[in-house]
Amino acid sequence: MKERIAISLVFLIAAVASLYFVYHGHISQETSGVLANLGTGFIGTALTVLIVDWLYERRRSQDSCRSIAMSVLQELDHAIWVWQGDSRNFDLDELYSRILQAEEDDPIPAYTQNLFMRLATRCVGHLNLKKDDLILQPKLAQTLKNLSRLELIRDVNRDFDFHQFKAILATAIESLSETCDLSQPKSIQLPITAHRITSEEHQHYRHFGRQIDGSQQPIWTPFN
Repeated sequence: MKERIAISLVFLIAAVASLYFVYHGHISQETSGVLANLGTGFIGTALTVLIVDWLYERRRSQDSCRSIAMSVLQELDHAIWVWQGDSRNFDLDELYSRILQAEEDDPIPAYTQNLFMRLATRCVGHLNLKKDDLILQPKLAQTLKNLSRLELIRDVNRDFDFHQFKAILATAIESLSETCDLSQPKSIQLPITAHRITSEEHQHYRHFGRQIDGSQQPIWTPFN
């Protein structure tokens, strides 16, 4: 960007110099015409470079914001999967529905809290390191600010309750989906399972890959 601005300044200086001699120099009419054409040409080139630079930076910022939104959405998907369970493949409607149907007595053990806290810390990092890009995406910036509040999930004096916690997650999914140019999530009917998949035992297995007692799940072997 700085290089393009420097190039534009060079052309603008050349344009001013050329037009100066046109109006204030004692030169022939033919030379004056040539310099006038050069001056206007330099101005046009400088404006073209600035416009192209602006469009390039805008596109780069949009791509950067989309990349931020996708990385946050994927990390949010993992944290919610550990907490709420269900299939591991990315399904936006399922992810959204799991949040909407989460219950207040669903446990959030320390390792699951850590996932949300780490996500919040990364959102703070994006807000600090990508502030110039986020100027073009104020809705995404606000979403990152809301998610950054999850750093307080373990604080006794946190300023939001379970329903606000759910609201932050659900709103974030809606906003991040929009930034990523994905279809807006909708609530769907989730399958009823025989066991409560939000239990601490299930969360422990999803996060660590083993049961609380340390035992491993048998590896499935296909029939020959």
